[in-house]
Amino acid sequence: MGTTTKRVGKAGKVSVQAKVRKHGVSHTGTFASQKLADAWITEMESKLNKGEATNFHDMRKITLGTIFTEYMKLPSLSSKKVANLARLKIEIGAIKLGQFDPSVLRKYLEFKLSQPIPVQKKKKKDHPLFKGGKVLATVIDEDGEERQELVVRTYSPATIRHYYYDLRNALEWHAGENGYHFNSTPFEINQPPGAWDNPRDRRVEGDELQRLIDACDRMYKYKQGWKDLINFQVLSAMRIGETLLMRWKDLKIDESEPHGSYVFVPKEHQKTKKSKKADDRSVSMRRELYTLVVNNLMPRQGKPDERVFPYWEHSGIVGHAFRTITKNAKIDDFNVHDFRHEAISWMFENTSLTDIEIAKITGHTEMNTLMRYAKLRPKKTGAKLWAGLQAAPA
Repeated sequence: MGTTTKRVGKAGKVSVQAKVRKHGVSHTGTFASQKLADAWITEMESKLNKGEATNFHDMRKITLGTIFTEYMKLPSLSSKKVANLARLKIEIGAIKLGQFDPSVLRKYLEFKLSQPIPVQKKKKKDHPLFKGGKVLATVIDEDGEERQELVVRTYSPATIRHYYYDLRNALEWHAGENGYHFNSTPFEINQPPGAWDNPRDRRVEGDELQRLIDACDRMYKYKQGWKDLINFQVLSAMRIGETLLMRWKDLKIDESEPHGSYVFVPKEHQKTKKSKKADDRSVSMRRELYTLVVNNLMPRQGKPDERVFPYWEHSGIVGHAFRTITKNAKIDDFNVHDFRHEAISWMFENTSLTDIEIAKITGHTEMNTLMRYAKLRPKKTGAKLWAGLQAAPA
C-alpha cells in the first residue's frame, strides 16, 4: 500500500508527498492535493503489479537477498535449489542489484572454490561415517614427499556450478517478473566451473564387490533389496536416480530372444531431461543383468506403475545409507555413482560397441564426457587397425 505525507513549504504552501514501495524500491511523487496523491498511488500500484513502471534503474537499490526470498517462494523449485538460494542469501544477500557486476561474481566464485564446507552449528561430535567432514587427499610435505592425509573438504566445481545457475536463474526470473532488462554480462564474462574438471575414476577392485554384497547382511532393513540394487547398478550403467524411478512396466523382458530385453528410461526420469539432446532411451541388458532381473526382481513384481525399488525415496537417502555398507565392508572412498563408472568401463573393455552405441545406453548427451574411457581399449583399437591392414589389397 502507498502512503502520503503532508508537507508545508517556507511560504506556507501545503503539498502532499506520495510514496509507493515494492521489492525494496521506493517510488515517490509530490502533489498539490490529497486527491491527486491518492490517484497517483492507485495508478502506480497498478503499473508496478503489471511490471509496466519498472526499469533497471528503479531496481538498483534492491538487494539480492530480497530477490532470492521472492524466488524461493516458487512452488516449482526443488528443496535442493531452495537450500542453495538460502546459502546465497547468507553469503551475498546484502549486495545490491546495481552493485552486482562481473568482478563481484568472479570474486564470489573464487571464494566458493576455496571455501571449506561449513560444519553444522548444532554438531556435537563427528559422525563415524563422514570422518569429521574431511577427505583423504595427497599432500606434499616439506621434503617434497607425497603422503595421504585427511584434509578439510571444500566445495567441488560441480557443486559451485549449481550455485552459479541458481543465482543466474533467480536474477533472470526477477527481471522477467518486473519488466526490466536482465543484465547477463556478469555471467557471460564469468563462465560456470566445469562439471567434469576432476572426474572420479574409482572402480571396483579385487573382491570389493563381493565384500559390499556381504556387508548388506549387516544392514537393518532391505538386505536383499540392497544386494539387488548394487548388482543392478554395476551391471546396467544407469544413474541411481533413474534406477529408483524405474517402474515394473519399464522392464522389457523378451524370453524368446533375451538379447532383445531392455530397460525403458523415459526422458523425464533422466538427469539430462532439460537438454535439447535428451530423449527416451533403451538400456540394453547384458547377459548377467537379464539373469538378475528375471531371477531376483521379477518374482516380486508389483503393479505396472509401481517402482521396482520402492524402499528409498531418492538418491540422497541411498548415498547416505551406502556409507554404512562401505564402512562394514572396510572399503574407503567408494560411492554409489562409482558403480556407473565401473559399468561403463566394462563396456569399453569387453565389447566392440561404438561410443555412440554406448552413449545410447548410458544416456550421455555430450560425447566428450565419454572420451576419458577411450584409453581403456587401446588394444582393441590396434586389433581393428591390423585387421584392416590385412584386408587391404597388396
